[in-house]
Amino acid sequence: MIASSLLKLDFQDEGRASALFAAIAPEVKHAKLGVAKVSITREGGSIMLKIDASSLAALRALLNSYIRWLSTSLEVIELGD
Repeated sequence: MIASSLLKLDFQDEGRASALFAAIAPEVKHAKLGVAKVSITREGGSIMLKIDASSLAALRALLNSYIRWLSTSLEVIELGD
């Protein structure tokens, strides 16, 4: 892998972090292994998303996708608040 990124999202509310983690985890399980390795972890109110990609273009595309999924999921979670 030639390109990597680590996103860390911190939340004051561990429940919100847990809900967001649960919403995104299925996407991580279905990441294409030949193009990239994607992992997600949660520690308390923090979520860490690590992407190792085979090219900068693949990294950019994956970052765009995951950021959009995270943003959309967070908006839906906030609607329920």
